[in-house]
Amino acid sequence: MNKKIFILSVFLIAIFFFFSNSAQEKERTNDSEQNRFKESAIALFQKIENGISSGKVSNFSKFFSSQIYLSLSNGVNGYYSSNQAYYVLVEYFKMYQSTSFELGNMQEDESGMSATGSYNYIFKGKREAAQVYVSLKSTGKKWKITQITIN
Repeated sequence: MNKKIFILSVFLIAIFFFFSNSAQEKERTNDSEQNRFKESAIALFQKIENGISSGKVSNFSKFFSSQIYLSLSNGVNGYYSSNQAYYVLVEYFKMYQSTSFELGNMQEDESGMSATGSYNYIFKGKREAAQVYVSLKSTGKKWKITQITIN
């Protein structure tokens, strides 16, 4: 009888360790996937930063959501299709030519990620500055740009 109890105890302990290790491995995998996903958002912010700095909307326009909210210092304000937003921003960056732009202060919340930055530009021969806010939302395993505010 003692031998049966011993074998049963060893078996139960083995099962416990198997499921315990399996859960820990799954948690590590999830953490790793979340880190890669967050890194992909940071990479998208870098594309946005490079695109705005150079005035090349095409650097990041393929990441526009189907409806994107724009609020720009020239009075443009509202929801636009990704195609409309592309042309609105192209025209904006022609008028407000970038001298420098840098995103920073990235934040993550339950709805996505956002970043703010300082946009320095020339408008009608005069140097000016504006604050920029960019919002990303995850759709499945991809990030989409849902809002760009330049004021």
